[in-house]
Parts: sequence; C-alpha cells; structure tokens
Amino acid sequence: MNIIVMAKGAGLGAWVDSDFTHAHQIVYVPARGGFDALENPFFTDSSETEESSEALAEFVISKFPGAEAIIAGSFNQKTREYFESHNVAVFTELSGSVLELVEKIRAGIQA
Repeated sequence: MNIIVMAKGAGLGAWVDSDFTHAHQIVYVPARGGFDALENPFFTDSSETEESSEALAEFVISKFPGAEAIIAGSFNQKTREYFESHNVAVFTELSGSVLELVEKIRAGIQA
C-alpha cells in the first residue's frame, strides 16, 4: 500500500503532525520501499483556512497520484471528503513515527 504521512520532519523516523494543513513535511512511503519527502508548500503558523487545506490536498494528490492512504493527526471534513473521493483512505493518528504508522496501517491495525 502506498501511504502518505503528514509529518513534523522528513524521514521514516519523523513524527506524525497533529494537523494536516500545518504539517511541515509530506512523506510518501510507496509499497516498493524507500520514501520521498517534500516540504509542505502551504505551511503556515497562522490558523488554517479551508482554502489552504483544499489546495494542499490537491497538491498531495497531484504529486503522489498512486497514494492509497494518508495519515495525519486531524483533517477538516472537506479535506477528508476530497481524499475519499480520490480513493485515498484517511487515517487519523495522534502519535507515532512515519515508519510505525505505515507498518500499523499496512498490518490493518488502527487505534
């Protein structure tokens, strides 16, 4: 399963970010192994706007069209629906490293 984790840093040891829109990094972990990480081009310390969340969701899908799941600490409803409409499963996880969460989702275990 190809999985995206919205993280606080780049790499498999980075921790999941508490919020989709405010994540520092987008970490893509393909089923074939390895990972790719991109800085969140919409990152801001200010409060989330629905527009920035939607723009980020569109960016993520355009960069990683093979994604099958995405993990973050929280998503607004419109963003969740956007991913689901693109056949990307949405998982909310409040803690854990990228690698831990990817392995957990791939094993079919969700808290």
